[in-house]
Amino acid sequence: MPRKRRLEKIGFYHIINRGVAKTDVYLNDDDHKKFLEIVQDASTEYGFEIYSFCLMSNHYHLLLKTKYENLSSLLQKINSRYSIYFNNKYKRVGPLWQGRFKSWYVYDESYLKALVKYIELNPIKANITKNIGEYKWTMSSGKVESEMLNYELVDNIDFADDMSLEEQKKVDEIFAGKLEIKDNDIKLKKLKPLGDFFDMFHNREAAIVNAIKDGYQQSAIARYLNLSPVAISKIATIYKQKVQLFNRLRDKGLFWSYSKDITFDEAGEKLTIEYILKYGDFDDIVSCIKLFGKNKTKAIWNERLKSDKQFIKTNLMIARVFWGMDVESDYFKGIKNERLEKLRMLSQQ
Repeated sequence: MPRKRRLEKIGFYHIINRGVAKTDVYLNDDDHKKFLEIVQDASTEYGFEIYSFCLMSNHYHLLLKTKYENLSSLLQKINSRYSIYFNNKYKRVGPLWQGRFKSWYVYDESYLKALVKYIELNPIKANITKNIGEYKWTMSSGKVESEMLNYELVDNIDFADDMSLEEQKKVDEIFAGKLEIKDNDIKLKKLKPLGDFFDMFHNREAAIVNAIKDGYQQSAIARYLNLSPVAISKIATIYKQKVQLFNRLRDKGLFWSYSKDITFDEAGEKLTIEYILKYGDFDDIVSCIKLFGKNKTKAIWNERLKSDKQFIKTNLMIARVFWGMDVESDYFKGIKNERLEKLRMLSQQ
């Protein structure tokens, strides 16, 4: 699938780029200086100004304003030049940056002050410093001199207080915003309320992943659910792994009695676990237990498979290997099929 083309509209952008596998990309003051020299060279060549920046050990933030539609070109030059410098200096090979840089177009300039505050407060949030301006590699420190720096915003912001809820909301809206271009004007697509996702999807994991797809930031979802962003990230990651497992086994024909296009959301966890236990191989069952959990997998086995006389050999293997049960095949022959009994009772009513 081709990459989505980046927005190149003239204006303000918030840029973030991280070291590959979150490794450090600045190891000393000389590295920070070199990076800013490269940014200054690019500013002269491509015509942009920096309104806020923060260089952390393993990533950077830039708030820049372009004069031309050249965002991708200027950042490609910055990232590639610094990568060459860093790899040569430290005798390393391979990519330095973690994929493509992230960029957000600031569609409403009323958001700029909140965004500058968010960027400049990074070292305090990371417990590197206690006060604004103490960390040298931020614009608010005033310790970096460069023609590309425009202090118009930084000099007019009160950094005495931490970010307010309203300011954090503005930053979240920038990060979550989905933009559309109509008649050469950029407009913000309205996101449906976050609560709608949890009304629409009975599975909380599915609601979280679909909210992220629609444009919500994990931090916003975390606040809505009163969870940590790390917890939201883990939930989303595990859900995606479940979907990948389901899709792989569906394409292999494991869910043979259903449509070839059935999705994980349509099938649900119970059916997915049941079919993996019935028709999956040993590694599939291991993956199932790892992703869905031993307790949930065993509960589905008890409910839907243990009493099925067609799968006595399979049940014996699962019971002995995965549940540690010391049983023989006769154990399963004497178990009543509760699901069939319920269906019979319903049919007689």
